[in-house]
Amino acid sequence: MQKKATVIHVAIAFDEGYVTPVYVLLTSVFRNNQDCPIQVHAIATDVPAAEKANLVAYARQQGGDMHFYDISPEVMYGFPVPGPDEPEAYITLAAYYRLFFPRLIPQDIERLLYLDVDMLVIGSLREVCETDLGEAVVGAVMEAEVPLRAEIGINRLEDYFNSGMLLMDMPKWRDQLITEQAIQVIITQAEKLLYHDQDALNVVFNGGWHRLDSRYNLMKAYIPHDLPKREYRKFLADKIIIHYNGRNKPWHRACENKLRFLYSEYLWQSPSAKAGQFIMKTITRQGMVNLLYSRALETYFNYPEVGQAWRKLKAALGR
Repeated sequence: MQKKATVIHVAIAFDEGYVTPVYVLLTSVFRNNQDCPIQVHAIATDVPAAEKANLVAYARQQGGDMHFYDISPEVMYGFPVPGPDEPEAYITLAAYYRLFFPRLIPQDIERLLYLDVDMLVIGSLREVCETDLGEAVVGAVMEAEVPLRAEIGINRLEDYFNSGMLLMDMPKWRDQLITEQAIQVIITQAEKLLYHDQDALNVVFNGGWHRLDSRYNLMKAYIPHDLPKREYRKFLADKIIIHYNGRNKPWHRACENKLRFLYSEYLWQSPSAKAGQFIMKTITRQGMVNLLYSRALETYFNYPEVGQAWRKLKAALGR
């Protein structure tokens, strides 16, 4: 008797400005998980009904399905978001939506894999979704770029996780009232929260979460800075989820992530291919400096002969 395929439940949250990245993410999920039925659960605000219908149709064409859930604006009252001139202005109320999936999705779903929409799935999700979490409520990957958050009770860097990818045990999450605890933190400690819902969840779990390998949430900090282009595919061979964390995404020309080329590869395979890759975004002077440095560093490691020529030139000039 043939074994029934594992159903993978994926959750995403977004607003109208992220429809194209959502199509790209979904394309990457379906292309690399054709052996598993994929059920996508989504909370989307200000997205036209016709666009939601298109997304559902696309998911069904790929052998999966997509379900949308509504969330009342009143539920989000008092939740802080960055102002338009703040460094984290790209964070919207949609970042908090992940907290509400346990209340909205069918009660018989035991495992839910939450993914931020600035991600790509380049491998099979079966392995991570079947991870034994032990007594933990959630599996996640350590955030490698955030400074020590002692002000919110996190006293070890390795105890702080990135909430862009969460493997959630639904019965335990509900039994332990994780959503309710996180909301209480958001409301009562808003002035301490630099990373909003991520901070709140870290306060609630306080280090008590299951550590997953970085290949399930490959953030920029986990990509070797000296990785040359010729080694990209080898490096990616065992990776599952790429996360374009940070302010500049692969749909911005100022993206500094070495793996930004993957986004365009999946974009051209998606229903949004004709939309074009780049979205206009103002770049600051410091941002331009960072971008130029990043591109120069890439060139240095991608083309060793450039570095050799530069060193010879400096030697010839006596510098």
